[in-house]
Amino acid sequence: MATKWKWIAGLGVSGIAMAAAGQAMAQQAESGAQSGLVLEEIVVTADRQDSYSADFVQAGSFRGARQIDTPLTVSVIPEQVLKSQQAQSILDALRNSPGVTSSQTSPTVYNNLSIRGIPVENRGNYRLNGSLPIVNLIDLPLENKVRVEALKGASALYYGFTTPSGIINLTTKRPTLDPVFSVAVNGNDHGQVQGHIDAGGTWGILGVRGNLVYGTVDSGIDNTWGRRSFQSGAFQLTPSDNLRINLDVEHISKEVTEPTVLQLTTATTALPRLTSASNNPGSKGFMNKADATNVLGRVAWKFTPAWEIVAEGGISYLERDRRFSSLSAFDPVTGKGRLTMGAADGQLYRNKNGRIELAGTFATGPVIHELLVGASKNIRRQYSPLSNASVGTNNPTTRANCVALGLASDCLQSAYDPIDLPDIRYDGTTPYNPARDTSIEDTGFYAFDRMRFGGPNDDLISVLVGARKSIYKEKRKNAVGPSTETFSDKPLALSGGLVVKPQEWISAYATYIEGLESTPGAPLTANNAGEILPASNSKQYEGGIKVEPKKGLLFTAAYFDITRQLTYLNSANFFVQDGRATYRGLELSLTGEVTPDLSLYGSALFLRAKQGETADTALIGNRIENTAKSQWSVSGEYRLTQLVEGLAINAGAYYTGARAINPQNTLFVPGYTLFDLGGSYAFEIGGVGMTARVNAQNITGKKYFASTSSNYIAFGAPSVIKFSLTANIF
Repeated sequence: MATKWKWIAGLGVSGIAMAAAGQAMAQQAESGAQSGLVLEEIVVTADRQDSYSADFVQAGSFRGARQIDTPLTVSVIPEQVLKSQQAQSILDALRNSPGVTSSQTSPTVYNNLSIRGIPVENRGNYRLNGSLPIVNLIDLPLENKVRVEALKGASALYYGFTTPSGIINLTTKRPTLDPVFSVAVNGNDHGQVQGHIDAGGTWGILGVRGNLVYGTVDSGIDNTWGRRSFQSGAFQLTPSDNLRINLDVEHISKEVTEPTVLQLTTATTALPRLTSASNNPGSKGFMNKADATNVLGRVAWKFTPAWEIVAEGGISYLERDRRFSSLSAFDPVTGKGRLTMGAADGQLYRNKNGRIELAGTFATGPVIHELLVGASKNIRRQYSPLSNASVGTNNPTTRANCVALGLASDCLQSAYDPIDLPDIRYDGTTPYNPARDTSIEDTGFYAFDRMRFGGPNDDLISVLVGARKSIYKEKRKNAVGPSTETFSDKPLALSGGLVVKPQEWISAYATYIEGLESTPGAPLTANNAGEILPASNSKQYEGGIKVEPKKGLLFTAAYFDITRQLTYLNSANFFVQDGRATYRGLELSLTGEVTPDLSLYGSALFLRAKQGETADTALIGNRIENTAKSQWSVSGEYRLTQLVEGLAINAGAYYTGARAINPQNTLFVPGYTLFDLGGSYAFEIGGVGMTARVNAQNITGKKYFASTSSNYIAFGAPSVIKFSLTANIF
């Protein structure tokens, strides 16, 4: 036990040292004119309310900074956008952010995402309240969230080994001073119905906020069904003005059929036909069942007006039983492929995370420093047993299962006119295999200093420098004896930047960031499926401008250049690291309130993502799979207050360009544009505030390919009409 938790003791010793150092620096600062400096504290509940804009960033080393002062591309999807669009998944929220696409799997179970063509690693890139890495292999709930952020690009300085796609941060609702109690019901025209209770308040030094959700899941796809439940609690203890203790707990459960996807080959010369969006060639019994628990604790002690020490720790734990199915060797002409399904029970993912850091502000002559010094440790365990082949043509048993499902022994099934299969469940239990039980230990020590000077607010020029020293290990368990260390490194990552702010409402910046990333596991189609390849590094250059022409309306423009290790399925069907990939692009956004009654969220991305320096010369110069050259979205809400008090309408358009289905670029799924339309009406009944909402997604019934990568293709879901009714009792 002592060995298991010795890193926590190490972080504690680091914290004591940090506190002592901070106390000494604070005493020195208070002895002169510097005593007027105050470390600004931003709580997310203090951000703009009922707005499409957001002042502050809640992720990374820029946590608490204003967007206009943050020298990176950040997409903040605030609560008002989530409410207006009735967002129910991470993809629902982030479709407002350019460069976000679904990858490989059907997005109806959970959202397997890429940003700018770079995978968003499901174990390290998703964060709760800017800290805890949560496992994104289940639909992450939004009912208890006030915002979703995408901090795009490399983020190794603060988060360690993560892919340079970006950090997806979910910020939870906090306890309020006044009591809150609301009851909501939502559903859709396919039969989905869910209930939601949100309640909380503050009593003395204790604040509590709880959320409960339960209901059915129905996307309108044939032979699918499901249910989900969610419980969360946010607790805040404030013993004094300078001490705050937070505890966030959430439990997520979801059981839903995973629709069958199509698996092409590099020799395939044509795309599948776009038939009915409700078609599913799989069985209702191909279920994906997952349970997850996230716990995050945080203690913040502001021991002087200018200095604060923060300690955070938590765990994210997920267990999953999965039935993944595909039509392999799919023939786009006949619409037929071999139905295969692998069952894997007992998948286990666990993240343990600890962090302690000292933040403060002080001056050296004319330069004002905003210093952050910290240490963190993240332990990620993954047990992913090999799938138990249950349906297919591998052996007599799997062929017999095809016959039991109503197919011939060759297991051929049509995607265009599928045979309706019975609801049969298959056992996915396999013996424990220690070679599939892997872990990552990522320990880091980091420092970040923002030095600002000049101008009336001492921020005409800001120079940013940062460094992180990592101790990184990858291990694999053995049947007996200690684990085998499969990879280790002790890299030093640097970052630097310059921000020029000639006026309070405009800034220009340039940054350089070195990234560190764990390589995602090999895809299921690979001969080395699930294998974890060695970690690698990346480099990112970015420059841009941010302009706030009026309060609450922000325009951003940024050019980025990212170079990282290239990973792909080679000609022998092995997932390999080989060569470098480059991502260069221009990203634009305009978000906020155009007028008091009109809110806007618009964004666009123009991307050039290329493969290079590979052993397979045929790949050099090809486009990175699942990347569109252009992508844009525009959505807005108009409040008709002058006509009818409480009435609002909203609309959106979302475009994604053509994407390659594999590194060989043999085929491209075509681009598509989806249109949404909705409205809301706020009113009172018996003194109780009520809000009714309705949103129609894909109102034109567009048929499209939602996901692709590694020769997989998944169809887009059918059009859907979502509705909800909320009663704000107090």
